[in-house]
Amino acid sequence: MSESTRRRTRRGAIRLGLMLAGLTATGGCAREIGSDTPQESPDVPRATVALAMPDTDGARTFQTNLYSERDADLFNRLMIQENVGVGTPITAIHVEVGDRVSAGQLLATLEDSDARLDVAAAEPEAEIAASNLRRVEELRKTGAVSEAEREDAIYQSRTAEAAVEKARLNLSRTEIRAPFAGVVSRRYVRVGDMVDDKTPLFRVTALAPLRARLLVPESEVAAFGAGAPVRISAADGTTGTARVVLVGPTIDPGSGTREVIVELSRVGDFRPGASVTAELVASPPADSEMSAPDRGSESGPSSAQVSAGQ
Repeated sequence: MSESTRRRTRRGAIRLGLMLAGLTATGGCAREIGSDTPQESPDVPRATVALAMPDTDGARTFQTNLYSERDADLFNRLMIQENVGVGTPITAIHVEVGDRVSAGQLLATLEDSDARLDVAAAEPEAEIAASNLRRVEELRKTGAVSEAEREDAIYQSRTAEAAVEKARLNLSRTEIRAPFAGVVSRRYVRVGDMVDDKTPLFRVTALAPLRARLLVPESEVAAFGAGAPVRISAADGTTGTARVVLVGPTIDPGSGTREVIVELSRVGDFRPGASVTAELVASPPADSEMSAPDRGSESGPSSAQVSAGQ
């Protein structure tokens, strides 16, 4: 065999060896990054954006977050003509972030001198108008006044009374109160700040009930009937049972999913925003209570944004 032939043979053997090594490395990488091998730990989430993924035992699991339906920013609704474009100062703050509050509890007080003056001016006007109406009604019986005069007196009395009610309502708005029971999750202002109707004052968040949003493929949604039990698990091992409360009526054309809302009424140590795993179960677990004691019993109206002092 000539020298040139031997060189060509060696080069071919080297190329073949490199190709075989590359195939071996590719196979090894495929096994390393695979996410659906039988050896995968059952604790590893199989979903990242609340999409239904079948488990090995047929259960459906989701990685999602809890949220509160009653989670509201409170705003100043005081309407004082003299303060338009200027705002109203805060004279006292009665709570701090983290404080539990009950429905109607006082959170802050605004300067109320102008509002009190408006009430003081409106009340005598209403008393005069009411007295005049009584006099007109008596004279009407004798025919001394016309029906038109009587109707005008009624109008004046009702207008004056409405002005009193408006002034009293405005005065009540100098007291910022919690719209429902929960916890003060944000405080945006300090004593002395000038606030108008666009300035958020506090955020109040109810700790119960909590909900989670699941995006379920249309092919799987039949299993999520109203009231179906869903096991909620946190990273620290805390568990609870939620129930399906809403199945969205429409299908998202981009993902082919329907929205399913589950509600956890006994929240224990769960908190709004917590990252949890939700798993559809065939029947309620033997221990349907929370593994941690229940601490949430707040209730109140649902709202995404609530104005204070109503």
